[in-house]
Amino acid sequence: YEGSKNICRTYIGDGAMNNGQVFESFNLASLWKLPVLYIIENNQYGMGTSVSRASAGSDLYKRGEAFDIPGEIVDGMNVFKVREAAYKAGNYVRKGKGPYILEVQTYRYRGHSMSDPAKYRTKEELDSYKTKDPIQIAHDEILKQKISNKKNLEKINTEVINKIKEAAEYALESPFPKDEDLYKDVYI
Repeated sequence: YEGSKNICRTYIGDGAMNNGQVFESFNLASLWKLPVLYIIENNQYGMGTSVSRASAGSDLYKRGEAFDIPGEIVDGMNVFKVREAAYKAGNYVRKGKGPYILEVQTYRYRGHSMSDPAKYRTKEELDSYKTKDPIQIAHDEILKQKISNKKNLEKINTEVINKIKEAAEYALESPFPKDEDLYKDVYI
């Protein structure tokens, strides 16, 4: 309505792709040519069930075709490929052509929550993804493209580790919130 070039990025898990409200939103977004970039995080498991056991059809982005929503798959383990695909998709949406879907294929190395031991995966499956670590891929590409050097990357890594330690120490040393704060800033 305001004519801005802002877009809405909506993130959906692979498990949510089997829910009807997703298709309702696809329908209205396409009908009204809304500036929505749908990003499906396909980490191969909806909770503890593999996508192959829960979804008919392996290319989840194609579900938008019924609503004339274009899309594509992108290697979610490579930040450079995700950035490139997101830039392309964002431009499409900003031009007023309507929604677009990116299916970002990635992997969840651990269970869905702390109570999920992820025993539904084999050791071989987990090991096969160790060579596809997104942080290592980004590290190697940064060196290859000479964006930075090994010394700078080591310095950044050390700084990040120190910030994480500081945040963890702060959390552990901070008092628990008061019971009455439980309902503070909650909108009902």
